[in-house]
Amino acid sequence: MINRFTLKTSFKYAFSKKRGQKASSIMITLGIAMSLIAIIIISAVMNGLQTAQLDQLRNLESFDLIVKSKTLETKALEDINGVDCAFKYIETNALVQDKNSGVSLSTRVRAYDKDVFTGTRMRESFSFLTNPKDDNLYLSYTMMNNLFYRQGDVLEITFLKKGKTATLVPFSEEKNVSAIFSTRMVEFSSSTLFCNYQDLSSIIGEDNASIGLFISTNQKDVINQIYKLDKDAQIITWQDYNKALYSALMLEKALMYIFLAFMFLIICVNLKNSTKRLLINKQKEGAALRALGATRKTVNSIFIMQGLFICLIGLILGASLGLILVNNLKSVFVLIDKLSLLFTKKATVLTLIPFHAYISIKEVALICTFVFALSLLFTYVGCKKIYKSEIMEVILNASY
Repeated sequence: MINRFTLKTSFKYAFSKKRGQKASSIMITLGIAMSLIAIIIISAVMNGLQTAQLDQLRNLESFDLIVKSKTLETKALEDINGVDCAFKYIETNALVQDKNSGVSLSTRVRAYDKDVFTGTRMRESFSFLTNPKDDNLYLSYTMMNNLFYRQGDVLEITFLKKGKTATLVPFSEEKNVSAIFSTRMVEFSSSTLFCNYQDLSSIIGEDNASIGLFISTNQKDVINQIYKLDKDAQIITWQDYNKALYSALMLEKALMYIFLAFMFLIICVNLKNSTKRLLINKQKEGAALRALGATRKTVNSIFIMQGLFICLIGLILGASLGLILVNNLKSVFVLIDKLSLLFTKKATVLTLIPFHAYISIKEVALICTFVFALSLLFTYVGCKKIYKSEIMEVILNASY
């Protein structure tokens, strides 16, 4: 059991001024702290970027759930606990023409049966650049520039609709560009336009209509409740709808953890070498304690606690500064931008990055626990050499 003498002696040895011990301990502490700060910031930035990308997919592309049912209506789904919004939508492919060249381009037309654009979730990723005059046609800023159209222009859209003699026949309709919108997803903006639900359903029918859901609770609970209402309902989660991109983002996250693992490896090597130096510097003190009657177990505990004290201080310093920097990352970016402007006369793009960096306390605790466990392991392995040496051999030769 660790007593007061062991703790006091360990702390005294950890920051002793003899043989440069204090300077060495401070450098080790700062090394651990700086490594931990780097890991926390990198992890937080990656988490923020990936979360922002996934949120945009859920808000714009696939929602949280997509339900296809012959019996369920939006009202019944909105009554489910955890469902914030339910709405019918139709999506189809169409052709539009470049105003200057007349070349036809493939696009996607989507229509909602209610004003989803004013909802909280949609507003996080979708915004109107001009006030909608009516619900005729909404064109993205990206597509507007690509097709050379402006608000108020007439755009001809060619759909495929059911024919009397053929399965599908082309059908063209002219619509006024009534509003310009913008999103954070370039792929979505460059390939999607919106029109009135009633107009689109009258052209292609409602056979392919689906119901989009925004939910605020556990996804599995909502799915189970939907199946209770209609066991034959088809439910597509946002992960399944965006399977390829979701898999790519998960792979990116896995690669990030591999990169962080290499940083852990650097910390491991630093801990191993620094622990070895600490033990070598205190060989004579350990032997003197043995000569004064301290047991091998007591001496071993002192040296282990010495290494853990240094590691713990480094972890507390690194975790505290890392979390402070993450919570004030935008201010740090502004400062970097000002310094860059001052010295290079050029501004950076750091302040223009639209993301919120974050890291959970569990992730920080896991990282700190891993580093602390490595410190304990390396210190214990180094201290095992003490058992193999005689007291006088150490005092005379200062070698274990």
